[in-house]
Amino acid sequence: MFNPIFVAISIFVIFILFNLYIRVRTFKLYRGLVQRRIQFKFNDLFSKDKWQVVLDQYPEDVDLLNAFRKHMLTTGLLFIIVIVVVLILLFFLRRMN
Repeated sequence: MFNPIFVAISIFVIFILFNLYIRVRTFKLYRGLVQRRIQFKFNDLFSKDKWQVVLDQYPEDVDLLNAFRKHMLTTGLLFIIVIVVVLILLFFLRRMN
């Protein structure tokens, strides 16, 4: 049913597209943060309380900060989904042999 070469190429394409998405979107948002000289710790993204402190420090840039946070959290979730899909593809590939 699945050709091993097709599976390998599919996995490669998935990772390339994922990588391009992350780089383009993240660097675009990050450039906005750098231009506005906004600073916070990476761990602040994962705590609602710490994130609120960051938002309070930069009230004029709340939309940009929330867009960046949402993107980073979504990217992390997407990364996990891609890994699971690849593992499933590899599992089915192994069962075929």
